[in-house]
Amino acid sequence: MKTMRNVSLKKYTTFKIGGRAKVIYFPENEEELLKLAARLNKKKLLILGNGSNILFSDHGFDGKIISTRRLDKIKRKGNKVFCEAGVNLFSLCHFCAEHGLSGLERLYGIPGSVGGAIVMNAGAYGCEICQLISKIKVVKNGVISEREVQNFCYRKGPLCEGEILVSAVFNLKKGKKEQILALQSEIFEKRKQSQPYSLPSAGSIFKRGKDFFPAQLIDEWKLKGKKIGGAEISSQHAGFIVNADNATSSDVLALICEIERMARAHGYNFEREIVIIE
Repeated sequence: MKTMRNVSLKKYTTFKIGGRAKVIYFPENEEELLKLAARLNKKKLLILGNGSNILFSDHGFDGKIISTRRLDKIKRKGNKVFCEAGVNLFSLCHFCAEHGLSGLERLYGIPGSVGGAIVMNAGAYGCEICQLISKIKVVKNGVISEREVQNFCYRKGPLCEGEILVSAVFNLKKGKKEQILALQSEIFEKRKQSQPYSLPSAGSIFKRGKDFFPAQLIDEWKLKGKKIGGAEISSQHAGFIVNADNATSSDVLALICEIERMARAHGYNFEREIVIIE
């Protein structure tokens, strides 16, 4: 099993921000993951997928990190796809298209891992990833178990406290490869037109409210394009903060706090979607 020490976290997040990690482990199968989880101190343990929804401190992280990147096996049986937690969503979508399996097209372009997407029940264009999953396999308290997917909701997946996702089984439908690829392409073009793909970010900073959209309000409050240090509220999509010029986590946090102050002043409570590790 590969182990790296004193690693720059900028290389492991889509924000390209963060100090150094004390140690990162890269298990290659569920047995290695189980052994790691059993022996490491859970109070200082972080599970890291593609790092697409996370902001690390400029001071780094002095605990232990388990990266799921090498848990990347995919296989199919009929309309079911078995997928380990570290598989990139792009890779999963490409695999499904090649095998004529439909259902995940509207998630195409989300720059996360399958594990991270399930933990937060990632979704787009009317589709949520947990709607397509029949079973998950998890590690908890030194035991691997499998169960059906239940109790997920908007931006909250089915995992219970203390569980680490190992893999999932997707239930998909038969489709035509050409149609699947066409819809993936259409969805990706929509993303590129509306979202700041050219600059590092961590996706939407805030969750959608019960009766409001944070990005729309941020735009109305004329905060679009506002900069602090190297961080900027995207001029393309106000729901994103981008790393425009070697931003620090302090720059990003200052912008987040600025938005939250404005929200409170207008009677709104914004809930963060991004995970901040300080």
